[in-house]
Amino acid sequence: MKKNRILIGLIIASMSLGIGCSSQTAKNAANVETEKPITVEVAKATQGQIESMVSYSGRIKPIQEIIITPKQPGKVTKINFEVGQEVKADEILFELDDTDALLQVSQAAASVELAEINLKKLSGSTYEQQIAQLKSAVVSTEINFKDAKTNYESMKSLYEIGAESKLNFDRAESQYKLAEQQYQTAKINYDITEQVSASENIAAARAQLNQSKVAYQMAKNALENTRIKSPINGVVAAKNVKVGEYISNAAASYIVIDHSSYTVDLDVNEDVIGKVVIGDQTKVYINSISEEALSGTIIAAAPSADMKKQTYLVKIAIDNPPSTIKGGMFAEVKLILNKVENCVLVPLTSLTEEAGKKYIFLLKGDRAAKTEVTAGMFNDKEIQIIKGISVDDTIVIKGQDFLKDGSTVVVSGN
Repeated sequence: MKKNRILIGLIIASMSLGIGCSSQTAKNAANVETEKPITVEVAKATQGQIESMVSYSGRIKPIQEIIITPKQPGKVTKINFEVGQEVKADEILFELDDTDALLQVSQAAASVELAEINLKKLSGSTYEQQIAQLKSAVVSTEINFKDAKTNYESMKSLYEIGAESKLNFDRAESQYKLAEQQYQTAKINYDITEQVSASENIAAARAQLNQSKVAYQMAKNALENTRIKSPINGVVAAKNVKVGEYISNAAASYIVIDHSSYTVDLDVNEDVIGKVVIGDQTKVYINSISEEALSGTIIAAAPSADMKKQTYLVKIAIDNPPSTIKGGMFAEVKLILNKVENCVLVPLTSLTEEAGKKYIFLLKGDRAAKTEVTAGMFNDKEIQIIKGISVDDTIVIKGQDFLKDGSTVVVSGN
């Protein structure tokens, strides 16, 4: 009976000991599970440049878009270029009926020729001959005048003593007065021609020639205006004329664009315009042709705000535009507002925040060290670290959401 009690005691003690050991084993297993390493990805903090950007959208425009209208109305007789064709400066886009213009040129040319002949006549030997004739007339009428005067005076003396009749005296008096009038007229004609008309007539003839030349040039311009040319190298973007159609100079006939370069017009706010610098580089995204960014240059910035929009115009020139770009396409432009060089940079995803403070986990052996940092400028990929870590520190960039200070980690891939 006593032996049975001892056996039962041993069994109970053994069971108690087994239960105790099982409990301790469970605790140890729990501790082992708690310390299981967390898989993370890491990278080195780098030194570089970071930029703060802002995005604006706009439409692509060719650097030049020229609306072409004829200087005079007319009937279209020939068309040389269609939409999409390349055209060079001074090439004829289309032509108007030039019948009337050719007649005007011929008439103006005849007027110039006539004016030249007239000026030559007044300035050359013909004029000298005319002067000689007028001078001869003065001498001849002067002789006649003196003879008539002598005869008149003789008749008067005879008439007064009754030796000559009244009829003969009156006839002598009339001849004297007529000779005097002819002499004075000859002198006046000679003086006018020699002293006054010599310069005035030549000046008038020269002015007439100049006027004729101006009329001739205007007629030539009118003829030239029947051939409408492109003012620039480019491509025909629009054509609104047909052969046989009578067109006016009030509506656009052609639109030619310079597709060697394109711009984007942006309307920016007043807190941005002060940071825009002409000559700065920008990134231009045209998703309809490529996901890659194109390079752009700021070429103009408005000095004052638009009265209606209360925004500022900024023009961006696209550098080396691809052939696939077209006017009117939608573009997104990223303007650089601030830039910091030679700073510590880490991926934006490596940063965590807790209670208003920012942290980064550094890799220290096989442990993660939670490190408070001071952050600065950032973009969509990187962030500047002003204080807390150094260049070449190894930081956790993925998996940090599951870490705490001192967590055991294993680097993915190792």
